[in-house]
Amino acid sequence: MNTVENRFIFILSIIYFVGIIGFLTPSLNPLFLKLTPWNLIAAFVVAWVFHKKWEMNHVITLIIIGVLGFFVEMLGVKTGLIFGSYEYGSTFGAKWQGTPYLIGLNWAAMIFYTSSTLVGRIKHPLAIAFVGAGIMTIYDFFLEPVAMRYDFWDWKNNEVPYQNYAAWFVISFIFLWLLHSTSKPVKNKMASALLAIQLVFFIVLYIFNQLI
Repeated sequence: MNTVENRFIFILSIIYFVGIIGFLTPSLNPLFLKLTPWNLIAAFVVAWVFHKKWEMNHVITLIIIGVLGFFVEMLGVKTGLIFGSYEYGSTFGAKWQGTPYLIGLNWAAMIFYTSSTLVGRIKHPLAIAFVGAGIMTIYDFFLEPVAMRYDFWDWKNNEVPYQNYAAWFVISFIFLWLLHSTSKPVKNKMASALLAIQLVFFIVLYIFNQLI
């Protein structure tokens, strides 16, 4: 058991718990929303710090996924044909063509976390892609209302179209299949923990936002 890794997972859990309090406290919202981009970057960096086996194909494919994810989102914002009609708010920071630069990193991170959770449990790339895409779509279900409330992005008429979830599933499936077809990802406990912690984070905020 890697005690350093476990301690970092515990610290991250505390940080996200504090984040829940910050998001649910109106007076603290501005501060925690400003910290959101830095949290995304820091989490991704921490996951890689604890990565046990670096493989060039794995890294290159994740970079490609990040770039593709950015341009898919940009096309989605411009046309409304992929996810539906939406636009990004200010929480994710600097944008190009209406799309935050960080959204590409977020796609790469989510694929990395999900892949790390399933590797070793499921062997066939298509099976990993299917199950992983399902997990990511469930994640998005809880994320969407939170995202609208805290200015991550906004949907036309404040309604999330079913098209969005279908697109999330298909794109996640393609990215996960690409990653596991071109490289040999290894288990990453920190990445798996981050997926679980972030999912719980959004589920809790989702529940509170339904009650408020």
